[in-house]
Amino acid sequence: MSDLAAAAAAMGVPEALVKRSAEARARATGTSVDDILAAWAGGGEAPAPAAATSAAGPDEGLKSQASSPTPEPVAAAPTETSSLEPQTAVVAQTSNLEARTISAPPPPTEVSPKEALRYPVVVSVPTSGLTERIVPTLPKWLASMLLLIPLFGLLQLFGATTNDCGEAGELLVDRVTGALVNCDGSPFEGRGTPGGGTDFIALGEQIFTGQMQGVTACQACHGGQGQGGVGPPLTTVRATFSSCVDHIEWVAKGTQGFQGEGRSTYGDLAKPVGGGGNMPGFASDLTAEQLGAISAFERVRFGGVPAEEALADCGLAETAPEEGAPEEGAPEVGEGGAEVENPAP
Repeated sequence: MSDLAAAAAAMGVPEALVKRSAEARARATGTSVDDILAAWAGGGEAPAPAAATSAAGPDEGLKSQASSPTPEPVAAAPTETSSLEPQTAVVAQTSNLEARTISAPPPPTEVSPKEALRYPVVVSVPTSGLTERIVPTLPKWLASMLLLIPLFGLLQLFGATTNDCGEAGELLVDRVTGALVNCDGSPFEGRGTPGGGTDFIALGEQIFTGQMQGVTACQACHGGQGQGGVGPPLTTVRATFSSCVDHIEWVAKGTQGFQGEGRSTYGDLAKPVGGGGNMPGFASDLTAEQLGAISAFERVRFGGVPAEEALADCGLAETAPEEGAPEEGAPEVGEGGAEVENPAP
């Protein structure tokens, strides 16, 4: 290791700074740079400047001291504090600049009517301090909703209208009375099937859930899912009533009706009347079609009977004639193709 590196390590100062200091000390003392570096590397003191003595007297000494070069000051080693001060100054300057940039100018004390439109609120009567709102404020989300809601309404209106009766719930309008009618001209009574026919399964659901006014909901006793409660479960309705006619009779008469006729059991399983609770009769509350509709709904929803089969069994849909069977009212055909007149009933 050279004396310069050793001196720099011993003093904790960069080599360039140590070299400059050694050169300045050498000029001031009249010694060599190597001697000074060797002294600093060994941890000793560098030679002190020689005393300016002269036999010629004090004036000569003063002259030689004046003519000797002034020693260069040894630069202090940079410390952590001195290195951070410039950064602190820069940060402070930047923050002050940002503050000047962000700050807004103060509002004017007086404005013209045209300039007042730039401010949401102005003081209209300075003496009393009354303020006046110039620009009405409306939340952005509310303004967007006011635009979108009518747009969605128009899209729904134009998308749902087909002008074809039976499509998307379209009905006809009686030109004389202006009333809504089904596609076949029959009065519109609410929910129905395309073409004007009544949706008896939907009608039965309304009765079961209590949507029909004046009729007790069946689900109050049998449960919303037919699981049973006060009354027996309806999951065995198909096994209990293999024929929808027996089912309708039980719904119409109920426990008191069967007991009044002296009947102690009901259904194919011969369940005891009154054994599963008191079944009210609905003959006075429902029409024949409504009794068939609630029975058909229970058979389809809880008994797993196909809708077409349940409607036909409950007398709510006509069964298609068997292939080869004559239609009702059609004349019978005898041998040789001759028509046979139907006998009077």
